Amino acid sequence: MKEYVLIMRNNIQLFLGIIAIVMLAVFAYFVFRPVIYTTSLMLNVAREGTQETSDYKYDNFYRIQADEKFSETIVEWVASPAVEADIFYQAGIDTKKFTLNQLSKSFKAEKRSAQIVAVSFATPNLEQAKKLSGAISDVLTKNIQSLNSEKERNEWFRIVSHEPVIVRDSFDPKTVFLASLALGIFLAFWLVLSIHYLK
Repeated sequence: MKEYVLIMRNNIQLFLGIIAIVMLAVFAYFVFRPVIYTTSLMLNVAREGTQETSDYKYDNFYRIQADEKFSETIVEWVASPAVEADIFYQAGIDTKKFTLNQLSKSFKAEKRSAQIVAVSFATPNLEQAKKLSGAISDVLTKNIQSLNSEKERNEWFRIVSHEPVIVRDSFDPKTVFLASLALGIFLAFWLVLSIHYLK
C-alpha cells in the first residue's frame, strides 16, 4: 500500500491532471449534449359497451382479466416496428433513414395494471413530442377499430388517452460531479500505474 501511495505522490500532477480532464469531459458532455424531451403517455383500456348476462359476474372478474390480456396486446403493438412506423407517419415524421432496430426501440410500453399502459419516448423538441403522443392514440384506436369492424355487438375495447407529461431532460450537477470524480480517480490510478510500469 505504501508503494502505491508513493507512486501516486511521485506522479501527483499526472494523477490530478487525469482526474481534471475526465471531470471536464463528463461535464462538457452533459452541458453540450442535444436537448432531449422525455414524454410519458398514459393509456387506459376501456370498453365501448357491456355484455348483458343473467349470470353472476364475480365483481367483473372476467372482464378485468380480458382487459389485462388486451393491455398486453397494446404493449406488443407498441413494440412492433410496423405500428411504430405508422405512428411516425401519422405524426408526419419520415422513417426512411430509420433502421429496423431503431423503429422497434423508439417507444417503450409497459403495463402498469390490468387496464393501464404507460408509453414513454424521447424527442429532440417539444412539438414533436406532442405530435407523437396524439399519433400513438390515433394509431392504436385505428387498430382496435379494425379488429372490431366485423362485430355486431358494441362490446369491444377502446383507448382513453390522458394528457402526456413532457419533461426536458436535465442533470444533477452534484451527482455528475461525484460520478465523474469517482471515474476520474479510477482511471487516473490505473493510468499512472501503467505509465510507471512501462518506465
